[in-house]
Amino acid sequence: MKTLFLLGARGGIGSAIKQKFEREGYKVTAPGSAELNLQDPANIDAYFKENPAKFDVFIHCAGYNSPLEAENQTEQEVLKTFNINCLSLLIAAKHLMPYFKEVKEGHILAVSSIYGIVSRKKRSAYAMSKHALTGLVQTLALEMGEYNIKVNALCPGFVETSLTYKNNSKEVIEGFIEKIPLGRLAKPQEIAETAYFLCSPQNTYIHGQNIIADGGILAGGFESK
Repeated sequence: MKTLFLLGARGGIGSAIKQKFEREGYKVTAPGSAELNLQDPANIDAYFKENPAKFDVFIHCAGYNSPLEAENQTEQEVLKTFNINCLSLLIAAKHLMPYFKEVKEGHILAVSSIYGIVSRKKRSAYAMSKHALTGLVQTLALEMGEYNIKVNALCPGFVETSLTYKNNSKEVIEGFIEKIPLGRLAKPQEIAETAYFLCSPQNTYIHGQNIIADGGILAGGFESK
């Protein structure tokens, strides 16, 4: 049985990814925040000292986003966002890499965001973390390719999740939909299907890429209202 280590399984996209991989026969290990505090690198290290780090797939879907103007942004908030959204992937990957290298096979996927490509008002900390995630994915791809470990990022656009509705008013969401060529938000299951393909045996050559699943919104240049 193939195995998946999944961070961020409690969110809308993460839960859909968990369900998809389980349907495909994967055994999914998905520690919650009570078991694994992604804000604290030392806690991540401690977790792996107590738990095996042997998986076929690693998906980082954890995310934190608290919109705030840059001039009001605090260092504490920036570090919290960066640790959860980016640094935790690196710390966890360091523990998982020895097994990947040993078997010379595996997939690492970072679920990023279109805010890792563009940005928007009140998204300084979030955009910083997601842009950094892109650089991390590209670097890992360069370093892990010789071991046949495929590393990619998946950048969803606007998805029907509780976080989307929490951080955006109904009017703003309607404005997004007007700009999306497909005319709707993505369903979490659609993002999960893409994640599965990128981490499945069918993906043998997509590597070091940012796969955008945004319904076409970036094709015309994203503009926020």
